This record gives sequence, structure tokens and C-alpha cells, in this order.
Amino acid sequence: MRFFVAAFAMIALLADPVLAVDAENGRKLARKCSVCHGKAGIASDPEVANLAGQSAFYLEKSLKDFRDGAREDRRMSLIVQDLSDDDIKDLAAWYASFDVTVTVPE
Repeated sequence: MRFFVAAFAMIALLADPVLAVDAENGRKLARKCSVCHGKAGIASDPEVANLAGQSAFYLEKSLKDFRDGAREDRRMSLIVQDLSDDDIKDLAAWYASFDVTVTVPE
């Protein structure tokens, strides 16, 4: 029985990439990001994206696109050029973990 529990846990870990990330590492990596995107992932510059609460999938794809040249921004391209795929997953997990509340105007 223990074998099945361990096997199931391993399959779940491999099947769900979110479980294989290190959001704490993402928090550390995000220090560079906070200059433009804000400490809490909310940018004060209207030309800079808010990262807090974005989907991990969207953030991961965006970071890889900047790193690999599919998207270009002189600041972003420089900052992400040395990030590994694991670093990108960790950063995406960190910002995706933020709980953002939206109030709809009346």
C-alpha cells in the first residue's frame, strides 16, 4: 500500500509542474524585478506590467519570450537573459501566488 501512495505522489509531482517549483527562490529572484514592477508586483509606472496575481503560465511564457528574443524590451531582455527555465518557473510561481482583490467600479 505504501508503494502505491509513494508512486501516486511521484506521478502527481511529475504531472503538475507547479508542484516542482521553488517559490522561495522566485521571491529571491524577484528582487531585481521589484525596481520596475514594485515590491508587491504592482508597478507604479503605467508603462510597466503588474505581475502580482498573474497566471504562472502567462508569466512563464512571457519571461521565456523575453529571454529567447520572441518579445523585446531592452530592460527585460537584459534582466532575463541569464535565467534558467527553473528560475523562470520559480519567478512565475512567486508572482502567481499573490492574492489580488479587484473592486469593480459602480
